[in-house]
Amino acid sequence: MTRQENKIARATNLAVTATASVAGVVLLALMLLTTADVAGRYLFNAPIIGVFDLTHFTVLIITFLGLAYCGYQGGHIAIELLSDKLPPAPARVLKKIVNGVGCLLFLVIAWRSAVQSIDVWEFKESSQLLSIPFYPFYWMVSFGSALFAWVMALRVFIPEPEDENES
Repeated sequence: MTRQENKIARATNLAVTATASVAGVVLLALMLLTTADVAGRYLFNAPIIGVFDLTHFTVLIITFLGLAYCGYQGGHIAIELLSDKLPPAPARVLKKIVNGVGCLLFLVIAWRSAVQSIDVWEFKESSQLLSIPFYPFYWMVSFGSALFAWVMALRVFIPEPEDENES
């Protein structure tokens, strides 16, 4: 069964596309905010207060909401030291092992981020200038990491289009 025929893969594609769209909107907002801050700083000697805090949070959102889409589309960087020298069947097995290990790694990141979010919430940690609480952003890291782990698990169990052609 290919990715196009699999309902779980199609639903995952929809989810990662939605999160990437949110990341894109946040990126656009960050671009506008940074442009306004630079213009205010150099043209009117009046920078926007809190841009530094907002930049940190928006970059985090952009990264972790865009990560799963990149992984689903196969847009991540892959260094092929061994797999390009192997025959197709062992190369596919190696790719599945790498995706499985990556899935486990990002599940650990998601779990630890969720645990850290609870700790940060209990201590009421927030940004210095705008006092924006940190805990929702730890949940964002947890969610984005879990979604990416899900994508990597799909890459283990559902063949990619290029893998289907090699069979």
